[in-house]
Amino acid sequence: MLSKIVRRQRCNRLNFWTHKEFSTAIDIKPDLSALETSYVSDLQKEWQAAKPFAGIPGPTRFQMVRGFMKGGDFHDKPFDAVLGLFRERYGDIYLMPGMFGQNTNLITFNLKDHEKIFRTEGAYPLRPGNELTLDYRLTRKDDLYDEDNLGVVGHGSQWSKFRHAVNPVLMQPRNTVLYIDPVAKVNEDFIERIHEIRDPNTLEVPGNFLTEIKRLAFDSVASIALDKHFGLVSNKSSVPEALELFDNFQVFSLAMYDLGIKPSIYKYFKTPTYRRFENSMDRITHICRKFVDEALERIEKSGGEGKSVLEKLVKIDRRIAVIMAVDMLIAGTDTTATIMSGALLCLATNPDKQQKLREEILNTIGKNEKFTMENMKNLPYLRAFIKESLRIYPLVFGNLRSTGMDLCLSGYQIPKGTNVIMTSNMLLQDEAYFNSPKEFLPERWLRSNNEELSDGASLKYNNPFIFLPFGFGPRSCVGKRIVDLEMEITLANIVRNFQIEFNYSTENAFSTYFMNTCTIPLKFKFTDLK
Repeated sequence: MLSKIVRRQRCNRLNFWTHKEFSTAIDIKPDLSALETSYVSDLQKEWQAAKPFAGIPGPTRFQMVRGFMKGGDFHDKPFDAVLGLFRERYGDIYLMPGMFGQNTNLITFNLKDHEKIFRTEGAYPLRPGNELTLDYRLTRKDDLYDEDNLGVVGHGSQWSKFRHAVNPVLMQPRNTVLYIDPVAKVNEDFIERIHEIRDPNTLEVPGNFLTEIKRLAFDSVASIALDKHFGLVSNKSSVPEALELFDNFQVFSLAMYDLGIKPSIYKYFKTPTYRRFENSMDRITHICRKFVDEALERIEKSGGEGKSVLEKLVKIDRRIAVIMAVDMLIAGTDTTATIMSGALLCLATNPDKQQKLREEILNTIGKNEKFTMENMKNLPYLRAFIKESLRIYPLVFGNLRSTGMDLCLSGYQIPKGTNVIMTSNMLLQDEAYFNSPKEFLPERWLRSNNEELSDGASLKYNNPFIFLPFGFGPRSCVGKRIVDLEMEITLANIVRNFQIEFNYSTENAFSTYFMNTCTIPLKFKFTDLK
């Protein structure tokens, strides 16, 4: 199946402007048998009455290319600003044409559209956005990747087999115990690091504190993915490859926007940006293979008790273990750092909520007690706090899918296989879906909450498809439980050790490129608790 993609790409390179107008490279064969017949019938009737696809508004290819050039409307603008600008011009649904071998994308701000897409995505949901990594893996000249081994960026039955293999290890709640000690160890390093770098007079950390947060995220994920404590947070690393891995992930993140979103000719010519991306991926893969090999040797010597995630994955399949380690590090480092940055800003700028969270942690876990599965079970306010911080500072602009059947979206006929960007996260502070949307109110996520606002309005959100921070359905984030645990332990550990403040403006704190990135100096003030 993938060999057809490669042949198609080679044919497309004969035409500089060729792009897949309405569909992705893989034919989707959704299993719609589970859908109610009446629902499918209603969707088909809507399709028949809808306006033709050709009538959807949007910029031309020339306007796209010109807009991203120097002096253009989109030059150096974050992606959410570009999407918002198009929304002002064309409305809540429009087309962004693909250039230079990239796919055309349909953009929709309509949550009713999002629900239809998710409900009809079929047995093998197709998630666009991974084309850059997929291209790299298809052209590697070793035996790691092939048509049946592409990891989370794969599609169809290959993706399904991969997820079926790794889900029991990564998605089962009982395996969370495997993450606690490694993540807690990294967090102890983080607390010590804060003491080391903060100013002794002002108690503020340097403005580049985001780098420290990224190192925290890297060390946490690496300790799980590679079963090794890298010590990058403590800045006294005894693992030579630690900094090299970390630096290469920064190159990867930058390339995702330049090559995956902005117009790029990398599919025809290996641009300098693509070569940097390719070299970084080569080094990341090489280092991950080395540590998986070390783990395999360790397992063989010890008899393999399966006490870590990596050991469990190696037992399933050595190749899967390498690919999953790479995918976890790529998907889990900068993403977790972004989520953590937002949560810390919410913590520092909402002292009453911080105190409420601190009381829960001290009463449930204690000041110095070790984190365990048992004492972390009942922390409703902590989990509500994290959800609300993800609403205020979401990770990305929304979700991506290809339609699993012909659908009527916002009154237009959208053919099966159309790439769709669903911008639900850009609606998280919209009064249509949340009351008092600008206020930080973790209470809105508490199941037992019966509170109302001063005007009598409910705190609850009113649409189940408005808040999907880890995606939806079978293609939701495979590392969700790891991220949850990292966030919970980190925030709990900080509030039981420090009073945290941020005495600066948080206006325009984040910019969206491929994902949201904090762009202001994070000069948090950390005051020790007695």
